[in-house]
Amino acid sequence: MAVDIVSDGRATWAASSPSMTFSGFTLARSGIFEHVWQGEPVEATAFRLPSAIIHALGGTPYALLYVPAPSQAAPLSGLLLFWRNAPVPALMTLQIPLLAASVARLLAARRGTAREAIVRNQFLDLFESVPAGIVLIDGDGVGAAVNERAAELLDCPPGRLRAADIAGPMRALRQRCDNHAALEQAYAAQVGNVNFAATLNWTLGERTFEVDTHPVRGNGEHGRIWLFTDVTADLLMAAELRRLASSDPLTGVPNRRHFEECSAQIIAAREAQGHAVAVLMVDVDHFKKINDTHGHPVGDEVLKVVARRCREALRDRDLFARFGGEEFIALLSAPAINEVPVAAERLRSAIAAEPITVGGTRIAVSISVGAAIGEALPGGDQPLLEELVARADEALYQAKTEGRNRVRMADPVSA
Repeated sequence: MAVDIVSDGRATWAASSPSMTFSGFTLARSGIFEHVWQGEPVEATAFRLPSAIIHALGGTPYALLYVPAPSQAAPLSGLLLFWRNAPVPALMTLQIPLLAASVARLLAARRGTAREAIVRNQFLDLFESVPAGIVLIDGDGVGAAVNERAAELLDCPPGRLRAADIAGPMRALRQRCDNHAALEQAYAAQVGNVNFAATLNWTLGERTFEVDTHPVRGNGEHGRIWLFTDVTADLLMAAELRRLASSDPLTGVPNRRHFEECSAQIIAAREAQGHAVAVLMVDVDHFKKINDTHGHPVGDEVLKVVARRCREALRDRDLFARFGGEEFIALLSAPAINEVPVAAERLRSAIAAEPITVGGTRIAVSISVGAAIGEALPGGDQPLLEELVARADEALYQAKTEGRNRVRMADPVSA
């Protein structure tokens, strides 16, 4: 019996004659490894053999010989020989030790084959279980492996295929992408470079795949791998987080931080052309009274309606945001001087023209607006916005002291 035995005495037989009906057993307490073997059989009763072996042999054998044949990771492996009857032929015992090297090779090959099978099965499990499509091109460029996710995406069968049969579906998928022109240009630049690596997004309608390709182990001669990962949900989540970070949670319009970031970009763009910009400061009149009379939830609903009406009264290219509390702000891009008071009056009228209804209660609401205009000249920067905001705020204060529900213009300001 050629036996594969690990260091703790657990054993499995690799070959036996006659063939055994069991597989695993232990020789840890048998005494076999403690005995000093000289190449001669020993009476089997001197050892505690597993009952599985005794049963398979039809009873306790007369003699036993252990020929060590260690292999990597199985240092106790060897050849176990049993004799049912005496005497043991002397010639046989002289020839048996010569088998040790062959048995060692047998056991090492068996263990190596088992390791390869384990690695192969683990690779196949990983190949099919990872949440990504995988196309693996062999180093010789002839063969390829495609997992089920990639096969579904490429509309081809999974498993082992010819690399030539993958090229067409890969090209067809890329051509179906919304950004196929950019992809073709990017990959065309790498033609002839077997070691190139790239990670690009392939956009297919509402779905986006991050496609990572790189040579196996950094060397194109070993093959190439393509990984298709669906990042649609991640991109949508990132966009929503950006929206939440830039929006006022109550009214849904941009918040003050977003306004300041975008207004700086708008002013910089206007500077290049020497166009004017204007700022409108908007404040809801007697808002504290609305809260005190109707409650804060009603006040919140009023702010939502004010924000919506103001946004609808402005042009699409105008920037509108909640500045804080019941105060809002608008940046008008490239307006004519006479357009600014008209836009401000349009905001005022949009609020005052119709009471706001909340839960069946009609509430008369008005706003006061302060406006300031200035030239975004080349060389100007963020201080222009700060100055316009300050001037518009002064004009807003003037509108309130004069009775509210009105528009007041500040003197023009140049950068």
